[in-house]
Amino acid sequence: MAGKKILVVEDDPVNQMILADFLAANGYETVAASSGPEGIERFETDAPDLMIVDVQLPRKNGFEVAREIKSRPRGQTTPLLLMSAVYTDHDQSSRTIQLGVLADGYLTKPFDLVQLLSQVRQLLGES
Repeated sequence: MAGKKILVVEDDPVNQMILADFLAANGYETVAASSGPEGIERFETDAPDLMIVDVQLPRKNGFEVAREIKSRPRGQTTPLLLMSAVYTDHDQSSRTIQLGVLADGYLTKPFDLVQLLSQVRQLLGES
């Protein structure tokens, strides 16, 4: 069985590599993009089963990427996981409504890889 394809949109090359290696080790095929516009482009060309999008991205932030993806027919059925180091729990409450509309999950950085994997599996309907 071929692994599901995950698009990782992350501008930090180290984080991108950690995520890609970790997901690959768990049987997923990964494609990566390092900016918002590139992420949207890869979404169109690669048709991923799931997207993991960093909030802090150059040229288009993760919220904008999520909003654009979710406004497309295929984007509405593609689970999207946002991750950010920026928003603390205090800020998060005001963002939750926006996140609920834009994303199917949320991870705080530094992320716990075990937690990431369980969210990925849950969003892909594998858990």
